Order: sequence, then C-alpha cells, then structure tokens
Amino acid sequence: MTGLLDGVKVVDLSRVLAGPFAAQILGEMGADVIKVEPPEGDSARGIGPFIDGRSLYFSALNTNKRGVVLDLTTPAGRRGLDGLLASADIVVENYRPDAAAKLGVTPDGLLEQHPHLVVVTISGFARGSSRQGEASYDLVAQAESGIMSVTGEPGGAPVRAGVAISDLAAGLWGAVGASAAYARRLRVGTGCHVEVPLFDAAMSLLTYVATAAAGTGHDPGPVGSGHDNIVPYRAFATTNGWVVVAALGDKFWPLLCGALGLDEMAARQDLRSNAQRTELSAEVNEAVEDAIGRLSTTAALRRLAEGGIPNAPINSVLQGLGTPYVVERGLVTEVAAPEGSYQVVQGPLSDGRPPRPAPTLGEHTAEVMAAALGADSPDLAALLGR
Repeated sequence: MTGLLDGVKVVDLSRVLAGPFAAQILGEMGADVIKVEPPEGDSARGIGPFIDGRSLYFSALNTNKRGVVLDLTTPAGRRGLDGLLASADIVVENYRPDAAAKLGVTPDGLLEQHPHLVVVTISGFARGSSRQGEASYDLVAQAESGIMSVTGEPGGAPVRAGVAISDLAAGLWGAVGASAAYARRLRVGTGCHVEVPLFDAAMSLLTYVATAAAGTGHDPGPVGSGHDNIVPYRAFATTNGWVVVAALGDKFWPLLCGALGLDEMAARQDLRSNAQRTELSAEVNEAVEDAIGRLSTTAALRRLAEGGIPNAPINSVLQGLGTPYVVERGLVTEVAAPEGSYQVVQGPLSDGRPPRPAPTLGEHTAEVMAAALGADSPDLAALLGR
C-alpha cells in the first residue's frame, strides 16, 4: 500500500503524548516526520518501563520518526529550525503560549515567516479563552469533562479510563486537523493554524452521552461495563472468567434466549423491544447473568457464537495482542532497533512498510540538518559542535 501522505514532511516539536501521537499517525500514513528535541530530550524518554535503556513509552509514540536535537534558545538552533520549516508542510507543537513566545515559535510567528505551513497546536485550553495557558493533563480532562463520572461501577469510586483517552483523542483530532488543513493548502495555496485543546477533545468523546444528559436533564452516572439504554449489553461472569454480550438490536434477543435456554423470557411480550428491556433491565440482566454464570468461558462463547450473538472474552492486554485477527492484520509489528527490538501497535491506516525505530536522542541531527542547511553551513557546524 502506498502511504497516503508520501512526500509530506512533518516537523514534530511536541512532547510526551498527544502531540507525538498525532505526528506518529501522520508518519504511519507515509509522512517523513522529523522529531525535534531540546538537548535534554523529550521528558517522555524518562517514563518507563525500560528495556535495554530504551523507554517503551517514548518508543510507542515516536516510531517512524527521525530525531534531531536543536537548542531553540540559541540563534543557531533557531536558524536550524527555520531551515527545517522552509521545506516542511506540517509542524506539530504543544508549547504553552508563554514558552512559545519565549522561543519564537508562536503559531502566528511561524506562519508569518513560513506562510506555506500547516501549524497544528495541541493545548490544554484554547488560546483566547479565559483559561488560555492553563496546564491540563489527561486525568484533569477526564475528570472535569464528566468522563470519569460515567466510568466505573455504580456506587464505586470515580475511575480513570485505563488509557489516556483525552490525550489520545487530542492526538487523533490533531492528525485529522493536520490532514484537512494540508488538503486546504493544496486548494488555496497557503497554510493555516489548527488548534486542538485537550479539554475540547475530551468533551467530544461524550457525544451521545452528553446529548442525552442535556436533553433529559438526567446525569447518567457510572455505567460499569454496561449501557444505560441498550439491554443486555455488558459483561457477565462465567465459572472461570468473563464474557461480554452485545445484543444491540431486537433481532438478537430471541437468539440470545435460545442460546441460553431462556425460553420463558423469549415468550414474554413485555421484553420484545429494547425500550421494554431497558425498563426491566435488572430482571433481564439477572436472567442472563444466571444462565451464563453456570457456563465456563469457553462454553459460553461457543453458545453465543453458535447463536449469532455478538460476544467476546475479556482479554488481558497480552491476550489481546495475540488474537488471530490482530496477527492476521499485522496490527502489532516488531520494530528492529540496534539496542533491542520492541513491538508497537499500528493504526488502521498504516502504509504497511517496516517501521523505523524511535530515534535515539539526536540520532539524525547531522543528516537531517545537512539537508536543510547545507553541508558547509556555519550553522550546521555550530549545531554539531564542530
């Protein structure tokens, strides 16, 4: 498969998670991504676990990138960045406004000097808002947006989602915004600034939950593994594990009853529609729970599959990585690196080429900056300490 973004050059000035994830998605689609770090490196390099001295956290977010070290507090470093941006198409950054101004990399400034650029900013809260420049993190966004209020079991303590969904959503929106703005540049000839606030990205994930709450005035509260308005649609314990039943649609109800021997439930007129089952959710879930609770996980999955009901075991992460579909699709890929290989999960739009390992700090500074500035440039010599 040819990369969708072959020939597109991306400069990644961002750090830690959301910005690097956005740039990595662009790289998976074929873009040439240059990761620019300060001399001390992206702080994500200090987040474990570590194998052979390599941060797996950093590697998961910076595969398919070339790495450059530039000290933007120095004139040579700033001129080096301008050399990179002169031939770049997209730049991703997540500086706070005061830091961006101090380093001379504000979106307005970048566009004034390089009007062809698509500048993607991932912030905590929107520029120009009353909370401009305020720091935000995934946990903060999950809590304040309301996501944590619907996560976890009813009556339990608030629970953070197991992955950093606010950061990852911001990264996804960042990649979408970058691609759309690049398409706009091809149409009109000039770049633009796209901002993705972390909090806004978190709020976008509430979708139908937010619309239902606003329309009814009812706060849903934690839903556990289930759903407020689809029944049965949740996890059920077996004799030796857990399975999920996703009976989304009335056609699955009689099939589920047949698979589990719930003949009396199948015959009831007051359970024919999802709306009716939702009204009687406690009774419905108790009946399904009792029937599945007598079966092993293997037996439950077999019966559900034979009955044509959407189902799945609740896998651990390692079990999920090894499922036949994941292997068939090549969603988990081995990345060969000199200090030891590691595995990454690739997105659905990856171009399928063997991934480049995440760079060591400054690994490609010489080759990338020589191409940007010229092999005989005094700035190149200064950057390389010659």
